[in-house]
Amino acid sequence: MNCIWRFYSTADQRWRWQRLAFDGSVVEQSASAYKHYEGCLANACERGYVFLPSLSTKPEGTLHKTKRSYLPGPKTKPAR
Repeated sequence: MNCIWRFYSTADQRWRWQRLAFDGSVVEQSASAYKHYEGCLANACERGYVFLPSLSTKPEGTLHKTKRSYLPGPKTKPAR
């Protein structure tokens, strides 16, 4: 199921996450708050979050220079 993941810091400087439906309603959220972002992220990953970088967050001049090492390259035949 495609959804939107929201990570945010609370007023007491603790990290939480929410999984939202496309209409903005909360489908699931973290059961606790985390002192460190990494702990929050790890918990979200356990619940199905997968990081997919977005090209739209990069400065405009670097879009054509992006190396997408997370995507598999083309299959090549071994040289003989």
